[in-house]
Parts: sequence; structure tokens; C-alpha cells
Amino acid sequence: MAVAQLRFGPVALLVVLSALAVTPLYKYNYPVAGAIEPAAKQISTAPQCSGSQKLAVFEDGDCSPKPITVPVTASSSTNPPPRPLYVVAPTRPGNYPIFLFAHGTFISNNLYSGLLSHISSHGYIVVAPQLFDSILSLPCELEEIEYLEQVTNWMPSATALPSHLPPGVLPDFDKLAVGGHSRGGKSAFALALGLCARPLKLTISAVVGVDPVAGVSKNSRTDPEILTYEPESLNLSVPVTVIGSGLGNQSEVIDLPACAPNWVNHAEFYSECMAPKTHLVADDYGHMDVVDDVSWFERDFKGMFDFALTKLMCKGASGLFSSREKMRKGVGGIVVAFLDAYLGGGNDDYLAILECPLEVDSPVRLTVGYVLEKGTAAAGDI
Repeated sequence: MAVAQLRFGPVALLVVLSALAVTPLYKYNYPVAGAIEPAAKQISTAPQCSGSQKLAVFEDGDCSPKPITVPVTASSSTNPPPRPLYVVAPTRPGNYPIFLFAHGTFISNNLYSGLLSHISSHGYIVVAPQLFDSILSLPCELEEIEYLEQVTNWMPSATALPSHLPPGVLPDFDKLAVGGHSRGGKSAFALALGLCARPLKLTISAVVGVDPVAGVSKNSRTDPEILTYEPESLNLSVPVTVIGSGLGNQSEVIDLPACAPNWVNHAEFYSECMAPKTHLVADDYGHMDVVDDVSWFERDFKGMFDFALTKLMCKGASGLFSSREKMRKGVGGIVVAFLDAYLGGGNDDYLAILECPLEVDSPVRLTVGYVLEKGTAAAGDI
């Protein structure tokens, strides 16, 4: 009986909360226009598939990442951020690119600790703002985009992000990528499109969508409605990778939509992006398989809520008690390879993943499509 209450109590609550979360609170017609210069960097291809290839991006890196919680409270020596932050930074001294990451609906920023730690271990400073205060006060997505803009404009000050990093670790503000999961993925796209109240102080160099979602259906999307249903209509002017889940468009709970429904999921985002763009789908995994593993016997309400949200609401590959590590490593490796290719770390691993998805030693089975230059598509385009 106790197990039954644990399994279905949070689900009943989530049904109500999910209905509230996906209902647009108000309408506002933003222009969809590119706002980022300069033009995207191009990478050249040289297909060389020769048997199984073990890629370093799918293994832990050597930068010894450290998680750092940055509250909004002020101190005598620091400039507090506009939103609480979960930062993961290398501890090895050096200059590192920045990856700004937006969490999904009702998912706390630190529930991505495994994924973000993997990315950071390869030489990236990951900044993940907490965009809601409690599960009973979810902001509309327009507010979340404003929060992302505020955090982006806060970071460059010497008393802001640099003051919270390990000794000798410096952020390279000329190399900023933005990304997010689920609704946060769409928010990252909106930020890159310039759909915020104030201009950004930093230039966005790349965009990552981890199973991005724009609403519950084509006719029920959250504002701002950035999808136009016209191919190559999102003028981001920077490289984009869209990572999708093969099971995300399948419903897990009766009478509730899938967590990443058709027409508002990764496939549509990829279709509407301009080159250079890539599309990698983890065929056997679901929408929530990128987050941390949450124990089923959590005793507090937050723990039970996280378990129900991440294990019961969305179709996934893992059972109630199994690990999601393979999906975290797979997605983390793809993000690292993409960022390395376009932020200066080298593109060999990324090209290997794109051109030889069946030969690389990926933790997850991938279906891949890409357009690296305008007007040219790979044979595996999906």
C-alpha cells in the first residue's frame, strides 16, 4: 500500500500541475528574427569510417569538474546573480568557454548534475540558472527567457561569475554557447533569436537543443511561438545541434500528451533551423532519460515529486530502478563534440559521430542527419 501511494500520489498532483504548466498564460506576438553576428563558423567533412571507433567525448574528461551553488544573497566581495545558479566548472587552471543551460519544466537545475558534470569535465564552465522558485509558482516562459537574459548580462562583471570560480579558472566570454532541455531548450532558442527585453552583452556562438519542446501540440504552444512550420525559418546565424529522444513522442500516462509531442519537438526545431545544423536522435531513449537518477524511496515531498516527474510521467528506456547513465553520457558526449567543433577544440570526434554513427562507440544508438553548409545535405539527413 505504501508503494502504491508513493507511485500514484505524486502522479495525481502532476496531472494537475502539468495542465497548468502547458497552458499559455497570455499571448504576445514577438517577431522571429535573427539577432546574432557574425556568421557561423563552418567545418569541413572528410568521411573516414573504418570499423569501431572509441571517442574520448563519451568518457569523463580530465578537467576535474566542481559543482558550485551560487545563491542570490549578496556578500561584501561578490555581485549576486539575478537567479540562483548551479555552476559546474573545471578545477584545472585555464580559460574555458561557457555553456549556459536552461532546465525543463518543474525540473530543478541540479537534477542535471550528471550531464553537466560530464560536459564540464571536458573543459567547459556550465552555468545553469534555477528559473522557478517552487513547483507551485512556475513562471511563464516569457519570464524564463528574461531570467536567462539577466543571467547572461550579469556574468561578465569581474565581481559576478569570475568571482565564484576555482582559483586560476577564467571564463572566456568570447565563446558562449546556450542550450537547454525540454521547455528550456525552446527558451535557449528564443534567447538566441533575441526575443528578450534588453540586448545581450555577450555574443552567442552556438545553440544546443536537448529534446526541445514548444508546447503540447501545434495548436497549443507556449509563448513566444517561435516555430513557424516553414523549413529553415529560424535565422540563428550560428551552428545548432538538436538532440532528440526516440521515445519522447510516445505517451506514458493515459489522457496526457507525450512529453515531446510531434510537431513541437526536436524534429520540427531541426527542420526550421538554418545550416549549419545537426540532428541526432537517441532512438531507444525517452524525454527524461538525460536527468539524474532519483531514488524511488525519497521521503520528502520534493524527492517524491522529482521521482514521479522524471520516472513516471514520460516514456523512457529505463525502468523505475535502473540507471540513465548511458543516455547522460551519450548526450553529454554529443554536446562536448559539438562545442569542441565550433568553439575551437577540434572537430574530429564530431565528424566521426555525424558520418559514422554506427561505427563510433556511443553509449546510445543514434540516427543522424545534418547540413553543415547551406544547400548541401548529408545522405543520412532525417
